[in-house]
Amino acid sequence: MPGWKSRLKQSATEFLKLPPDALLEVSRVTCVDGKNVVVENARRLLKVENTKVTLDLGEQILTIHGQDFEIILVTDKEVHVTGQVASLEYTAHGRGAL
Repeated sequence: MPGWKSRLKQSATEFLKLPPDALLEVSRVTCVDGKNVVVENARRLLKVENTKVTLDLGEQILTIHGQDFEIILVTDKEVHVTGQVASLEYTAHGRGAL
């Protein structure tokens, strides 16, 4: 159950009609030209393969499918990936995304 701070942020976001990523700690995925992916507010980098990169976003797992993936940057909240992106797949936790 979310705490009062989370509920306050959620209410403020809705009342002010702001995008969810303005105040809330939600993930933002940016894919540029199918070759560069930036994932903000990623919790953990779970798996890196030549054809697949898997990240924990908190409530969901993000799997980037494609080929020739390389991790360019990893910080405490951000991951930068390059390669040929074929698709992005979101899966709820516990549904076998790995």
